[in-house]
Amino acid sequence: MMDTSESFKTTAMANASTDQPSVYDPHSLAADPAMAGMSHAEAVLIGSAVAVGGNLLISVSMNAQRFAHTSQQQQRDADGAEKSRSSYLCNWIWWVGLLLMVGGELGNFAAYSFAPASVVAPLGMTTVLANAAIAVVFLKETLHADDILGAFMAVIGAFLIINFSGKEEPSAGLSGHILIGYLKQPVLITYLSVELLAVALIWYIRETKNLKSVVLTLLMSSLIGSWTVIAAKAVAGLLRMTLRGHSQFGQPIFYIMIVILAVTAVLQVKFLNQAMIDNPATVVVPTNFVFFTVSAIIGGVVFYQEFRGLHMLEILMFTIGCCLCFAGVRFITLAHNAAPLQKSQSLSPYISAPPTLFGLAADENRFILIHGGSSSHDSSPSRGVPPDHK
Repeated sequence: MMDTSESFKTTAMANASTDQPSVYDPHSLAADPAMAGMSHAEAVLIGSAVAVGGNLLISVSMNAQRFAHTSQQQQRDADGAEKSRSSYLCNWIWWVGLLLMVGGELGNFAAYSFAPASVVAPLGMTTVLANAAIAVVFLKETLHADDILGAFMAVIGAFLIINFSGKEEPSAGLSGHILIGYLKQPVLITYLSVELLAVALIWYIRETKNLKSVVLTLLMSSLIGSWTVIAAKAVAGLLRMTLRGHSQFGQPIFYIMIVILAVTAVLQVKFLNQAMIDNPATVVVPTNFVFFTVSAIIGGVVFYQEFRGLHMLEILMFTIGCCLCFAGVRFITLAHNAAPLQKSQSLSPYISAPPTLFGLAADENRFILIHGGSSSHDSSPSRGVPPDHK
């Protein structure tokens, strides 16, 4: 009788391991082999550290690329435009900056496989903070009271965000089966319908009324960017599960998410670049940071249920942390862009860089290679922000 009972249990367990239930609880760490031996708090700390490191690399890369462009322009001014025809592509510093940029973006991408999107996205303010520090330490810019206040608010905000983030990470070690279950959520279908309607309405207003409002442009970029974040987190999670020995390459949803990631990333950069061309950085930077971060948080909460298990007080503290980051970015941006720039500051890029893709910082020089030719902003190397086109 004992042998029969044990045989029945063994058979039941074997059947349970091969069956794919219609409703799977992705929040159960016991059911997630990729999370074995790692708590959610540890995963959030690792993801946050990787995101901060990636954003620091992005900041250094922006300064390196900006230095390469301004050095080239200064040489042209000294030798004459006709005598100097060298390209920034021949400058090794520009290529170092590009490699650092790629490394930083890969870091941001990897961070999504550990920490919730609602944590990684606000940490994009690290780039703002680092650029301000570089401007003061290396470019000998004046340290403003707004810098100190903004940095203090951003650091406190980041602490609150990390400390009061979701208690359970729904997509750690994400599998294709779990991801498909998320896509079937009624709330996600509603969210997607509302977002598509909003994008279509904004597009219609911009095209038919010929409105170039920075709010509409950045709102369009951020709405699309929320799906860039969702897809990036999905791809990163699937790759992490694969690296832990549970291959997801046979899942069609993996390749669908890669396509969504690529398409939305290109569209997001397109609208963000348009906003940077048509408006001053003092307007674009803080506005886009707020829009993008809020869109990324909402996308993570709706799609990955990142606020599951949180109490109202924890959500309130998380929200306060985000608001402090927003305010910190605003203070730092205004402090530097309002100050007159000297010739010695020609290395300085935008003090604050709007997040796109996985935290990607927007610098007009980074689009020269894509569009060809030279940047229209190169003729004014001492400026840290693009002019406001009338």
